[in-house]
This record gives sequence, structure tokens and C-alpha cells, in this order.
Amino acid sequence: MGGALLAEANDVIIIGCGPAGLSAAIYLKRADRDFLLIEEGEPGGLVADANFVENYIGFPEGIDGFSLRNRFLDHLRSLDIPHVESRVKKVRRLNHHFSIETENGDYESSAVIIAAGTRPKKIRVKGAKAFEGKKVFYSLRELLLDSQIDQRIIVLGGGDIAFDYAINLRTRGHRVTIISRSVPKCLPLLRRRAEERGIDLHIGYSPLEILEKDDSIALSCDFCGEAKEIRGDKILIACGRVPNLEILDSKLRRHLYGKGLPETGIPGLYLVGDIARKRYRQIGIAIGDGLLAAMMADSFLKKRGRR
Repeated sequence: MGGALLAEANDVIIIGCGPAGLSAAIYLKRADRDFLLIEEGEPGGLVADANFVENYIGFPEGIDGFSLRNRFLDHLRSLDIPHVESRVKKVRRLNHHFSIETENGDYESSAVIIAAGTRPKKIRVKGAKAFEGKKVFYSLRELLLDSQIDQRIIVLGGGDIAFDYAINLRTRGHRVTIISRSVPKCLPLLRRRAEERGIDLHIGYSPLEILEKDDSIALSCDFCGEAKEIRGDKILIACGRVPNLEILDSKLRRHLYGKGLPETGIPGLYLVGDIARKRYRQIGIAIGDGLLAAMMADSFLKKRGRR
């Protein structure tokens, strides 16, 4: 267990402040529930990383991810949502309540909404770990903080995220190459846009090793049995994501899928947004999940005699 209990027990604790967590918080605020929102880093989730959001209702001309994230945060601030910045270490079920252990202490609640999102899937390519955070990145934001204009960026991946990141980088003035092991699975429209912007695409290239050569980073690949080398200044890896379920103790993880999500097999525990939806990671889905889970949590609390 963690440190001292930091506050009286809440009705609900929301872990994660992306679209799903924000949506849940807005409903619980209107329902006059005692709740707390816990987020480790910057609120907004991965929304700010999106190059352009054009399938979210209310923005017929589309909106860039950074601006949409800022609108979400404006909404959060306008309602004076109670939140703390801390890393959640473990969530446990104790008798009839939940214990949330964070790096700053413990919290208790009758219900928990897990909106902790996902993290990048690490690749098994020789040399990748040695250059991580220096020449190799899994986060678009971290790469941008470390980059100058007009750099050569290699993006590994063939899905929507890889192509969206590549377009984002090209828009910012970088020279971008996408490396995909197989035929890209991204939306055809994203592939067309990448091609229109002059982004190089290499299909069927299997990364073998990452090396440093002169002032460049070199990606050694196998292409139909032939050795190929792509050089750049930075590598951004976008080869899938995995849910942040490790914050749940093993007993809770065994009973997550007893009912239809966002409900779980544990009364009072809800799983929402990207952490629950696997490859169906969309802002609209996450917001709906958060709203539904908050309504379910409110009903759950009423059945237990808490208003």
C-alpha cells in the first residue's frame, strides 16, 4: 500500500483526463457527486497529437488536435472540476470500496472509472533501446520538443496513427519517410494525403537494426531478402498501443470482462475510452464511454443508498 489517506472517501474517482475521463467528470459535476479526477501528466490525452480531427460532430471544417484539446481544457476549467496531478500506482478493491494508491498518497472511493488510456508498443529491433529518448521516440510530443525544423524523420508503422503523425510532421516542415512492414492498414484518405504531401513510403521493409552513422541515424531493413538502409535524423515509432491495465491489481484484472463495457465484472468499476476499446480508438467513442460510465456509476451509488 501507499502513504497516508489524503482525503475523505469520494463517491467516484476518475483515473485519466483524456476525452473519456473529461466526459465522465462533466456528468458527475452536473449530478452533484463528490468525485476526484486524477491525471499523471498534461490533461487531454492523445488529442493534441492528432494532426487534424474531421469526424467529430460540431466541426464541419475539422479542427487540429491541439485546438480541440484546448477547448476540452477550457470546458474543464469552466466547471472547476476537482483534480490532482499524480501517478496512479495501483487500484485495489477493499471490502466495499476501492483504494487508489498514488505516488503522493492514497485515495478511497465507492466507484472508479478507469480512463487511463494506452501506451506505445515497444519494438524489438536491435539498437532501438539504446537510442530511445535521443534519436528514437515513441511520443510525437517528445520528438517535437527535441527537433529542429527541416529534419529527416523516419516513421515506423502502417496504421492511421503512423500516417497521421507523418502528415503532422510534414506540415511542420520536416522531411518524412514512412516504413511499413506490410501493406498499410491506414484509411485510404490518409495514404493519399501522405502521397500528396511528398512523404516517401517504403512498403515491405522489415526493420532489423538501428545504428548511428556520421551525424545520422540509420535504419537497416530487410526487403525481400535484400539489405536496405534508410538514413534520417530521428525515428518515430508508431507500431500499435497497449492498454494501461497494469495499474489494476491482479484480482481486478481477472474480472474485467464479465459484462458489456464500460461495466466490468466488479461492481462499481468501469473501463472507458482507449483502454477498453482496443483498435476502436476514437474521440467520439471515448466521450460516449465516459458519459455512460458516469451515468452507470451514479445509478450504482443510488442503489447503495448514496443519494
